[in-house]
Amino acid sequence: MEFDQVFRTIESHTGGNPTRTILSGVPRLKGQTMMDKVEYFRSRYDWIRTALMFEPRGHGVMSGCVLTEPVHAEADIGVIYIEVGGYLPMCGHDTIGLVTALIESGQIPAQEPVTSVVLDTPSGVVPTQAEVKQGRVLSVSFDNVPAFVFRRDVRVRVPGLHEISVDVAWGGNFYGLVSAAQCGLELTPDHARQAIRLAQAIRQQVNEGMEIVHPELPAVRGLTHIEFYGEPTHEKADVKNMVIVPPGGVDRSPCGTGTSAKAAVLWDRGELDVGGSFVHESVTGALFTAQILNPAQVGSFPAVRVRITGSAQVYGESTFVLEPDDPLRAGFLLP
Repeated sequence: MEFDQVFRTIESHTGGNPTRTILSGVPRLKGQTMMDKVEYFRSRYDWIRTALMFEPRGHGVMSGCVLTEPVHAEADIGVIYIEVGGYLPMCGHDTIGLVTALIESGQIPAQEPVTSVVLDTPSGVVPTQAEVKQGRVLSVSFDNVPAFVFRRDVRVRVPGLHEISVDVAWGGNFYGLVSAAQCGLELTPDHARQAIRLAQAIRQQVNEGMEIVHPELPAVRGLTHIEFYGEPTHEKADVKNMVIVPPGGVDRSPCGTGTSAKAAVLWDRGELDVGGSFVHESVTGALFTAQILNPAQVGSFPAVRVRITGSAQVYGESTFVLEPDDPLRAGFLLP
């Protein structure tokens, strides 16, 4: 059989949210910065993203990692985060899944009890540490890029609701954090479609009402994710969330960048100090732990560096092929 393109991947999930780590099939990516590499990939190889993230090889909340050479000397490997909705400056669940997959597959030699891997991401250098026992990764911690509150208490009107308050914060992506109680929303899988509809309306209202631009990454613009939060159901959790990712899917994990954004809001409100921590629960019952490491500064915004800890499971290795006469080789999406 003759195939036009062949991609080898490792499949993992973090709290139920998938990560497809692409080991081979992607050409060498050029660029002086990781953002340059994102644009190089986007302009020339976006069809790889759609082919591996969209149906029939993926689905509405598929996400993955494209590996590349790092641009910072202290980093071991560069990573571009891709998903159905496009490209992410940073992704927490993918970081945990990627590090787990690379160590357990032998791509990175395991060192027990801790294996350190430094990632070069589009949003900055991210050190990670994997707890390893007998070749298995028990957990991964990563020191995320600095998180900050962009604007607190943004008032928006959503059709069918009274005026609600949204905290806009950065944790590697821009999040709108919304109390589920003020929306009459239950944080359960049965209410996922309601959450998606609300999130799309809130995101539109916020983006139409204000300009959101990262002060140090001017290419990163606009609110992309909505994070509903409320009381936990897991006995070990402090807060529960449901994160809606673009264009309209539910994150199965507690969301690493969303958890960092939540930590920044709690710190900004004086509800969590440096050194303090909390446990975040997702709709699947998965848990991430967040700890504030130290204050930081991003442009004019006071910020904090947050350590996120979670775990992932490898569930397969895949070889994807693209036949030249496949009319759906670049993928498709249905609601």
